[in-house]
Amino acid sequence: MNKEVKIKDIINCLEEVAPLHWQEDYDNAGLIVGNKEEVCKGVVICLDVFKQTLSEAIDKGCNMIVSHHPFIYKGIKKIVFDRQIKDILTLALTHNIAIYASHTNMDNAKSGVSFMLSKVLGVKNIERLDKSRFPNEEEFWGGGAIGELKSETTVKEYLERIKKNLGIDAIKYIGDEQKRIKRVGFCGGSGSFLIENAIDKGCDIYLTGDLKYHDYLSNEDKIVLADIGHFESEKFIKQRFFDIISKKMCNFAPLYLSDENNRVKFI
Repeated sequence: MNKEVKIKDIINCLEEVAPLHWQEDYDNAGLIVGNKEEVCKGVVICLDVFKQTLSEAIDKGCNMIVSHHPFIYKGIKKIVFDRQIKDILTLALTHNIAIYASHTNMDNAKSGVSFMLSKVLGVKNIERLDKSRFPNEEEFWGGGAIGELKSETTVKEYLERIKKNLGIDAIKYIGDEQKRIKRVGFCGGSGSFLIENAIDKGCDIYLTGDLKYHDYLSNEDKIVLADIGHFESEKFIKQRFFDIISKKMCNFAPLYLSDENNRVKFI
């Protein structure tokens, strides 16, 4: 008979890869709601938690959700909050569902968001983009990474390839589309804070999400910048969660990848 797996066992295997002390000061990673001593009946893995995510967990008989983004990001000082949070908390507490977030701690993990994104971007020889806050911890990577393409190509050719790999119709960028590139900097999510690092490290192009108009203009003569989308650059971390849990808990089932799409639409 297999040993019962508890919520805390799932948490422990995730935190072996991305310890909570790696999260940024502003973050709210970790167990947000639930009892870690409960036996885990199943896990739904997602990027973001919505009411529909709770409904999916209930329908599948799961009592744990592992997300990348925390559904409670800022502190709640009064029991008066928006409807989305109210609905999530009500369903989670009513159905005894634990919700755990692995956010900037997973962004900072060597085998986390940057690792998954590097596969999609087709880069190799990965190195750290930002300096490490924990130099004695080899698996701490920090935000973003640098890699090299197998062979030199043009900006236009490369971005067309990335559009296909990400399954998106457009990429916002600035720079000469015929410029030849090989050294690529990248950061999943909102990575504008690392533009200077990418320039200093000699990157030909830097890809991330949530770039602002003035990010483009102030760096136009220094580096090619491309906004590949926040959701699109991080959505592959769900598979990483799945792999971590299934490897450590090989006799544990079921695990479900939530079928979610970017809620921000283009027309």
